[in-house]
Amino acid sequence: MDLSTLILFFVCIVNIVLLVFIFFNKDKARSWPFFWMIFLLVLWQIIELLNITWLMYQDAEILLIGVQAGLLPALYLAPAFISLVFSLFNKWDDVSKIKKILYLAPALIMSAFVFTQYNIAKVIVNGDRFFYVTGPIYWFFATYFVVLAAYGLYILAKNRKLYGAIVRRQIAYIFIGTTLTAFVGLIFNILFPILGIHGLYHLGMNSTIFFTIILTYALFRYRFFNLRILFYKALMNLFKLFITGLIYYIFYFLFHNLIEVDFNNINNVIFLLLVVGLSAPFLFSITNRLALALFISPDYNFKVSIDKIADILRSSRDLDILLVKLSKEISKVIEYKEIFIYLSKKSDANIFYQVFPVGERLFNKLDSDLIKYLANNKKIVNRAEIDYFFTNKMLLQEMNEINVDIALPIFYNKQLLGVLMIDNANKLLAIQELKFLEDLNKYLDIAVGSLLLHQQDMVDK
Repeated sequence: MDLSTLILFFVCIVNIVLLVFIFFNKDKARSWPFFWMIFLLVLWQIIELLNITWLMYQDAEILLIGVQAGLLPALYLAPAFISLVFSLFNKWDDVSKIKKILYLAPALIMSAFVFTQYNIAKVIVNGDRFFYVTGPIYWFFATYFVVLAAYGLYILAKNRKLYGAIVRRQIAYIFIGTTLTAFVGLIFNILFPILGIHGLYHLGMNSTIFFTIILTYALFRYRFFNLRILFYKALMNLFKLFITGLIYYIFYFLFHNLIEVDFNNINNVIFLLLVVGLSAPFLFSITNRLALALFISPDYNFKVSIDKIADILRSSRDLDILLVKLSKEISKVIEYKEIFIYLSKKSDANIFYQVFPVGERLFNKLDSDLIKYLANNKKIVNRAEIDYFFTNKMLLQEMNEINVDIALPIFYNKQLLGVLMIDNANKLLAIQELKFLEDLNKYLDIAVGSLLLHQQDMVDK
């Protein structure tokens, strides 16, 4: 088994695992269109693995049938992609039957010619490789595939701004995964065979790994990782690895060349391992500090901001100063447009008045779906997630009207004491940013309640 076959086998296994994951996923409405796409890819890859197995028998006739059969599931990938695109917007049922037939008809017509010389004319066996010569209908298949895939990408780009933050992020990932896979597949599976270059066929098929992994992540994740943070973390880790390796190489070079220590001697090797083992923790700590000093690390900034917020909430005895410092620290992590903080009135716990910035805006718990939801669920409200899952239309409508994207409840003694509301212009928060707000919420519950009790105690005295 050569490297290309091993990669193909690995890609096929990954797709089968994704297929099982999608099949048992609870959200069937969103998963079925994607299930059929992965199913067609798996069929295609299994047939190609069988072709490689038949290659051992050097039987060109069986290989010809196998190669022709491999293009049968590939024919239906383009209409399956169109179905996935419209299903992402919940519009596939609205597409007319005539349009659905037009998307599918070319694949059905060309299916009748799959096992003829008009599709694949012949297969040439050359040692442990085989090549195929394309027929005239292969050109029509190439054109049909490219046109339908491009149309699907056009639909994605056209509808991107019409939907919520999570769907927009999903479209971005799907666009990247589809474009990358289609581009590589177009070159190695369509363009090169037409030009007579057949030896790189498997590279195009293996590119489907980008499509399946990226799309699976996009469709079944609603909290996305911040790629900028992941990039910086990878960069810092590479830098720390390089510096650590360089220091140990210099150490080895000095001992081996200047002091002329013989490292073929087992005692010297043991000594070297002891030095490395004992110095590694200190060296790692130094390189970590150096990396933090030289590079921007948003992930580290989250931790620093949480520590500062904890200090602010513990040390402040003036509510106004506390809220000003708190809003400034949050702005270092969350790029928000506006931030509001409400507290319940002492005379009427159902009335929440604006304390930061100082204003006259009031919320009545009896009339506000947002306040009721926070009081009952005791967790952060994220408008993007509510919009995506259609969980509460009344709550979504209210948050749209008051331009609130994130709402954090402030509890004390199991009673809703206040609400922190953030308007970040409907931008989707990454999973790291949501984790920051969840950590912040834990401190708010205790600190604000304790501060209000302290102020009340001072008033009574």
